[in-house]
Amino acid sequence: MPLGFTIFCVVYGALALLFAFVPAPGLLNSLFRVPRIFIFLPDRWIVPVGRAFMGVAFLGFAGWMYLKLPH
Repeated sequence: MPLGFTIFCVVYGALALLFAFVPAPGLLNSLFRVPRIFIFLPDRWIVPVGRAFMGVAFLGFAGWMYLKLPH
């Protein structure tokens, strides 16, 4: 189970980083939400910075989980 969640976090983080710079198609746009703390940024930077932050956070969390898994 933890390995599956780690893989999910890697995939979600990579897609969040991708869609930070490339517009997400229709329904996928609603899956990659931006934290409200980024509203202080200019309008054109809110989505890219927010999604990049979430992507890095998910990849970091996945790396931390992988290191904590028993090998």
